[in-house]
Amino acid sequence: MMDNAMRKLTAGCVAAVSAGAILLGTAGPAGAWGRDGNLENQEFGLFYWQNQSGCVFDLVTNDLNFGDDKYQGSCSASGNWINDTTESYRNRDIYAWKVGTDKDLGGNVGEIPSNYTGNASANFKNKISSAKYTLHP
Repeated sequence: MMDNAMRKLTAGCVAAVSAGAILLGTAGPAGAWGRDGNLENQEFGLFYWQNQSGCVFDLVTNDLNFGDDKYQGSCSASGNWINDTTESYRNRDIYAWKVGTDKDLGGNVGEIPSNYTGNASANFKNKISSAKYTLHP
């Protein structure tokens, strides 16, 4: 578990370093580290359509405000805003994830266990605005 927590911390550091590299005009290394439209092992994914179909917003680290996020990749909704547009989920992480219907994990909050897949309930369908991983499986 500690290794995965370190991976998540490292992902945050890599994002900060990559942002710095962009500001300096240098290119960073290519890699699939979340938010690239491909749901991989140890990621949490929110899908545009039910039954884990359509575009996916794949997360490795917390995102407490989906208001500035857009779908990536070659899916039909690529470029569309993610906030309040997800209908299903798949958790491929070893940790549970919490989702909120408002930014900063506000509003209705639900927890999605590790290795769980499903469709959002009426309280969450097309209403999710934030997500945060937990430190328990």
